[in-house]
Amino acid sequence: MKRILKSTLIFLGITLSISMYSQKRTEDFSISFPDKKLDKSYYKNIKLIDARIDSTSLGIVQKGAFNAKARVVPTTNINDQFQNLLNHINGENTEDGTIIMYLKQLYFAEITGAFSEHGYCYFQAYLFAKNEDGTYSYLDKIDSVIDHSSMDVTKATMKKGSEMVSDFISRNVSKKAIQTDRYTFNDLKNYDAIEKQRLSLYNSAELKEGIYPDYNSFKNQQPSERTISTAKFYGKTTKIIKLYETVEGKEKEIKKNEAFAIVYEGSPYIYLPVENAFVKAEKKDGDFYFTGKIKSTAKTGDVVLASAFFGIIGGLIASESTSVPFELKLDYVNGGFIPIKEVKK
Repeated sequence: MKRILKSTLIFLGITLSISMYSQKRTEDFSISFPDKKLDKSYYKNIKLIDARIDSTSLGIVQKGAFNAKARVVPTTNINDQFQNLLNHINGENTEDGTIIMYLKQLYFAEITGAFSEHGYCYFQAYLFAKNEDGTYSYLDKIDSVIDHSSMDVTKATMKKGSEMVSDFISRNVSKKAIQTDRYTFNDLKNYDAIEKQRLSLYNSAELKEGIYPDYNSFKNQQPSERTISTAKFYGKTTKIIKLYETVEGKEKEIKKNEAFAIVYEGSPYIYLPVENAFVKAEKKDGDFYFTGKIKSTAKTGDVVLASAFFGIIGGLIASESTSVPFELKLDYVNGGFIPIKEVKK
């Protein structure tokens, strides 16, 4: 569960509303180059498939004494930065290969606490190597979060984020892909759909009834041995507020926070910690969507915290907070909650 929660920090800095002033403020991001060149590299070129939800920026950071919000907008586009990095780290022993990065997220965000600031960088991507026949094979994947705390975190977080990107590319260009699967370039542009079809959660016509303690059990459709006897809904809604199981002939309430999700009477429900309830999810266009509350700081109103992070960084969120209902999508990679749009009352 901790791994799932930490991975979802990507959405820490998703913008709810940005003032005209903060829209004009920007912060540059440049990938720093390591000092040492590689002894061996199989790849001379890198190409980008940008699959990010928001490709207009790399997140939001805080600038100046008053912590004004600034969008992270690279002066040099990310694709060129990746190629410049590869040009720099490649030594004399470099072959003429090509790799493709399928970039799902690269995002910076910050939260100001009472005595310190926390900076986050979330990086989620796949790498593929081009084969001699023009197809592509899987090389590696990254799904990592950096959490840095100090009095002024912007520069330090960007440095650590830069190193994370640089290390991921550097350690992979010195190895060849295992050519078990071969994909066309068009396949790679729709790689999310390919990955989801490997998961029982996404390719099963019917989901298995029961309790799922974590996202791994849910995506693999492996419920625990415990059986739900009854469920109590909140009024006439589809929100489940109590679960029961039968133990030695008696009904016993199940602790909701012991489950990531449940399937009850054929329908999936996702547990939202901020609501302490299970909300019904519906599958459409190949993804699971649900509506639930997430929190935003009352002072700024423009940094949205997906409900899945609260177990990790709840202490960093200002005590004055508002709950905002959002349409959310389940991240098939790690079980994180992706805010799609605010649900207006």
